[in-house]
Amino acid sequence: MQRREVLKSLAVVLGGAVSHACSQALEVPAAQRVAVAGVMTDEQRAAVYRCADLIIPTTDTPGAIEAGVDEFLDYVISVWYTEDEREVFFAGLAQILDEAQSTYAQPFIALKEPQQVALLQAAEAREPVADPFAPGRSDQGFFIKIKELTVTGYYTSEVGATIERKYLPMPGFYDGDYKFSEVGRLWAS
Repeated sequence: MQRREVLKSLAVVLGGAVSHACSQALEVPAAQRVAVAGVMTDEQRAAVYRCADLIIPTTDTPGAIEAGVDEFLDYVISVWYTEDEREVFFAGLAQILDEAQSTYAQPFIALKEPQQVALLQAAEAREPVADPFAPGRSDQGFFIKIKELTVTGYYTSEVGATIERKYLPMPGFYDGDYKFSEVGRLWAS
């Protein structure tokens, strides 16, 4: 779960394969996104935020939580997820929380990072390799959902769009005094 792996998957996640819930949420301006209270318990919320932070950690650029992905997660899960999506999401989360308790005798949040990462990797390994372009994409489990929410929330945030990525309005630079003799012919578009 290195940042490079997340960046490689970004092309798939944002390249037309974003779930209905995420695409609907992105149509609402960030300032108007208000989560419904009571959908997640404090323990679930803390674990979900930690998972997002493990998927896109703070490096030389801000991580997921610093970018406001926590608010995006709350909003999409509470407002745009259907009951079936929430059921799958929370069942997968509960499995990770139970595994943390049974394997390490501690809550997920109290574990050291390598143990948390191992639990997320196990969750990822359990899930079928889903076709991101399949209609409905109902075979998504917890890990695919949390990864999609994290990556989508991050790269549509101000931090993800301006600090993590660079904006270059026009590649290269304009040179209005380029010598025709150096090119030898006209450029076609």
